[in-house]
Amino acid sequence: MSESPAWPADHPSQASHVPDRRRAGDPSGPAAGDEPPMVAAGRGVVAAAAARSIPVRLLGGVAIWIRGSPGARAALGRQYPDIDLVAHKRQSRLLRALLEDTGFEPERVFNATHGARRLLYHSPDGQQVDVFLDTFEMSHTLDLGARLDAEPETLAAAELLLTKLQIAEINAKDLSDVAMLLWDHQPADGDGPGQLNLSRVAALCAADWGLYTTVTQNLEACSGLVGDLVTPSPDRERIASRIAAIAAALQAAPKTMAWRARAKVGRRKRWYELPEEVIR
Repeated sequence: MSESPAWPADHPSQASHVPDRRRAGDPSGPAAGDEPPMVAAGRGVVAAAAARSIPVRLLGGVAIWIRGSPGARAALGRQYPDIDLVAHKRQSRLLRALLEDTGFEPERVFNATHGARRLLYHSPDGQQVDVFLDTFEMSHTLDLGARLDAEPETLAAAELLLTKLQIAEINAKDLSDVAMLLWDHQPADGDGPGQLNLSRVAALCAADWGLYTTVTQNLEACSGLVGDLVTPSPDRERIASRIAAIAAALQAAPKTMAWRARAKVGRRKRWYELPEEVIR
């Protein structure tokens, strides 16, 4: 998973380009009812890991596709160039052995340098596999290991949403993935099929002013783009209402003292990291 700079973080209104999405009959990608190759490959890794009692979950666009309905997949599905996974750091050695036993080639220099928190592999078919170990460090840092087992196969919807909305220099592809997730997931008090744990999202944003700022501005950007992404009115309005509900909950949530202290500094100091581009 990489974050490609697109628009300045303080200009969400510039999110006007609609990403190239896979459509029915488009020869460049599978039909709406077909499972993209990366989805099948990602599921295979998760299943192989489970067989060795290694909890692994998918994230990124592949995970959002898995959780999507046929309608969401047809409207907002796209090409998925790589596989993103999360596992526990304490089981890194077991996971490495599994991947290498099944023919995955490690990026040895990268793994030697960053292997305490992140691993890179290539499958026998050349697919890129990015493994985050408990911690997700991009524009902001998220603890994904704490709730790794919340749902089977993929991260819970709340964490999937945050891994997208934490991108400070977000692009239309990632905003499209947010819309795809919210097509089928309503804000709720817990996890589960069709549910997005709003309490989890609100709690993390209420403790971190920087995360809150990036997430809320990206919700605004997604709201401005959803009309171009989704044509049917009922679907568009449902997604827009869910964006509004999430934004309202984040604003209303009681903030920590650390949040309030950082808010006084505001945008005078950069509140996000610029992730190192991974050359693979």
